[in-house]
Formats: sequence, C-alpha cells, structure tokens
Amino acid sequence: MAGCGGGSAARSVLLGSAEVGSKGLQRKGQCERRRLKALVSERLSQDLLRLLREEFHTDVTFSVGGTLFKAHKAVLLTRVPDFYFHTIGQTSNSLTNHEPVAVENVDASEFRTFLQVVYSSNRNVKSYEEEILRKKIVEIGISQKQLDINFPKSKNSSDCSLQKHEIPEDISDRDYLISNDNYDLEPASELGEDLLKLYVKPCCPDTDFFVDGKRFKAHRAILRARSSYFAAMLSGCWAESSQEYVSLQGISHVELNVMMHFIYGGTLDIPDKANIGQILSMADMYGLEGLKEVAVYILRRDYCNFFQKPVSRTLVSILECLIIAHSFGGESLFADCMKWIVQHFARFWSERSFANIPPEIQKSCLNMLIQSLVSIT
Repeated sequence: MAGCGGGSAARSVLLGSAEVGSKGLQRKGQCERRRLKALVSERLSQDLLRLLREEFHTDVTFSVGGTLFKAHKAVLLTRVPDFYFHTIGQTSNSLTNHEPVAVENVDASEFRTFLQVVYSSNRNVKSYEEEILRKKIVEIGISQKQLDINFPKSKNSSDCSLQKHEIPEDISDRDYLISNDNYDLEPASELGEDLLKLYVKPCCPDTDFFVDGKRFKAHRAILRARSSYFAAMLSGCWAESSQEYVSLQGISHVELNVMMHFIYGGTLDIPDKANIGQILSMADMYGLEGLKEVAVYILRRDYCNFFQKPVSRTLVSILECLIIAHSFGGESLFADCMKWIVQHFARFWSERSFANIPPEIQKSCLNMLIQSLVSIT
C-alpha cells in the first residue's frame, strides 16, 4: 500500500482485515478497478492519437502515393517492430532531415488508418502489422525467421542505442539510471504495455531527466502528449525546450519513476515506497489527471476500505485519508470521507486521532453532523 509519510498508521490496517476478504468488497474493488482501467486506457489512447495528428516531435516521414505522413520511430518500434525494421530500420542510417521513406503497394487512406490503429488501439496490433507487410511493403519471400524480430533486437539500427547527452558536471556516470526502481504495475492496456517498454528499456530517447542525482531517459513527444506541464515546457517557450536534459526540483526519483510509469503505461497502482500525498501533488502540478484518479482509487481502496462498515483499525486510516484529500484538493474524496465519518461519528468522537486532526477539519465534521441532525428533525 502506498504510504503518505509521517508515521502512517494506514500502512498496516486494511488489507488484512476480514472485511477485505468479503465477496461484496471484492466485487466493489473489481468494479472500481475496471472503471479506472477503462478511464486511463481511453485517455492514453486519445493522447497518443493526438500526438500523431498534431505531429509533435516527429522524426520520420513516409511517402505513400504522393501523400506524406509524419510519425515517431519510438512508437513504431515498440508497437510494430517488424514494420519498423523492414522500412525505417534498413534505411535510417542514410536518412537526413526527414527524407521520406517510400511505402509502396498501399493506399494513402489505408496507411493513415494503419498509423491511427498503431497509435491508439488498446489491443495488440500484430494482425494490422502483418496485413501491411503482406501488401508487399517488404520483398516477397521474407522468411518468418526474418520477420520474428523482438524489441529492440536489430543490431543495424543506431536508433536503439543509448544516446549520449551533455550532462551537468556534478552528475557522474555511476549515477546513470534507467528506471532501476522497476515496479510490477499493471498497464492500462496493450498500448500502455508497449509504450512502457520505451521507458523501461529506453530506445530512441531524446531527453534526460536528472532527479536526486540520477538520470532518466525519456521521449519528448510522449511527455508532451501526456502532460500539459511538459507540453508547455517543450513547446519552445521555456529554456528546457532547447536543452538535452531537464532538472526537476521538489520530487524524488521514486516519485519521478511513478510519474513516468504512468505517462508511458497508464499504470494502475502506486508502489509501497511512494508517498501518495506527494504523488497527488505531483500529478496536479504536471497536469496528469489520470494519475490523480489512480491515487484517489488507492486511497479509497487501501485507506478507506471502499467505505465499508468500520472496524477499530480503519478509523485512523480514514482520518488520514481525510487530511490528504483536504490538503491536495480531492473534493469528492473529502466529501465521501466526511459523509462516512458523520455516519459513524460515535465511533470517531472518542478516538484520540480525531482530536489530533486540524481544527478546521474537525469543525467541518461537526458542522456536517449538525446539518445531518437538523435534516432528520
């Protein structure tokens, strides 16, 4: 369970309780997770489709029947590697300044649909890739062994090698990090699973982040498509838009890693070592509404037990969740916590932890209690 710091009492209380094992709670949890997965998956798909349509930071151009299509090598490599290596991969070393790659035997409308599927489909796109390859984009007679290329396997393509960038003098080679804090977090979709490979095993990166003296590789196009903050930073108005690295202040490397896992994969969990309050603050700062949804889901599940009947060990954790929601602007979650506390106020009134919460929150609880009593009478 993700922690919130400050001696959290919630870390050990909920998932081991008898209520967590109930069928009703399991159904509630499964329903909430499906809802969250659908929401995050759809946003990831929309963001990547917008990336294709608005042509942010494209680095390859295709010529199909006289029509030009701009795309991103990294996305193609992780989603349709066979197509990549049998078109771009064979010529990328000799291409200059977006020199178009000719794609023959395919209609422009068909190729446009192919790219849209590659960028936005939440499912495996292998069948679409095979269909394009069957259109004689590559020479007839290529064996299955030649087509069976695993990401990122080609030794002929320099695009897959780690690029060296100028780094600050106080950062040494031993501080280099490619997501060593890898977590077993569930991506929102097949699209998320594919994109996450670009972060975990960087291929074609074009920018670096430095946090806590550690270096993380990333892709400007994906950052810009997924985050309003990075969209502004990389638009040309900020100094970082022309630099090869970005230094971020006020977050730890653990928090950055959580954010990057979400940006690339739409991951649906937060690791235990992460401070969930800081994750909420970071998500708000960097314009990641989906990550806020994930954090709120974790709070509802791990701190609030989906607001089931109270047991003695859950009271402190719900009060803690109330404080987090109040601090980071989670209005809906705050309201649900308040409603639940009012319903079980007799249990909370005698708790020392209730006396220790901020006075303004105590006052809000008491006011809501009074209003509920008035409405009854």
